[in-house]
Amino acid sequence: MYWLATRNVVVSLPRWRSLALLLRSAAPRHCSFRPSPTLRYSSRQLDGICCFKGQKVLKGSSKTTKKSKALNGALNDRDLSHLLWWKERLERCRKPSTVQLVKRLTYTNLLGLDVNLRNGSLKEGTLNWEMLQFKSRFPREVLLCRVGEFYESIGIDACVLVEYAGLNPFGGLRSDSVPRAGCPVMNLRQTLDDLTLNGYSVCIVEEVQGPTQARARKGRFISG
Repeated sequence: MYWLATRNVVVSLPRWRSLALLLRSAAPRHCSFRPSPTLRYSSRQLDGICCFKGQKVLKGSSKTTKKSKALNGALNDRDLSHLLWWKERLERCRKPSTVQLVKRLTYTNLLGLDVNLRNGSLKEGTLNWEMLQFKSRFPREVLLCRVGEFYESIGIDACVLVEYAGLNPFGGLRSDSVPRAGCPVMNLRQTLDDLTLNGYSVCIVEEVQGPTQARARKGRFISG
């Protein structure tokens, strides 16, 4: 009896040993995959690089936008408030000639010029473009720019000259041209008095006197 039991144990022992080895070899097949710390770090690093590149693209596009706005004379909120200020005052004009001139204005730039009309170009290097640069520095002043023997104004400022300084528009009331008006150099003092008595401030732009090179535009500066 004892010999039979011992024989059964000896016979079954290899079977249990084989079963244990089988289970041990199968266990790794069912374990879950765990990414290495190196792989996780690389993923975060890649995300960071993508974000950094995105920021660089956004910054570059904003610089391009600002540059294009500066070249095109685009309006900001402060410019719009200045234009609203002028629009309210121009609505008070009563002279028929001034009313006709006001109809030709567009409030898309500080001068009020319609670039589609004659003499309305704001292309860089033109006199209008130069006057726009001065106007951006003194947006609520009437701009009088020396051109030869005259002090001239365009757009909004020309309408103010016609209404309050008793001046006639250049070229009459032609509907295909932007508003332009001015006074001879000798009448500057009277024009200034008429404007200041009606509550307006004036910015005078002088041109550099003396000989210039052929086809060269004279330099200009704010004199008062």
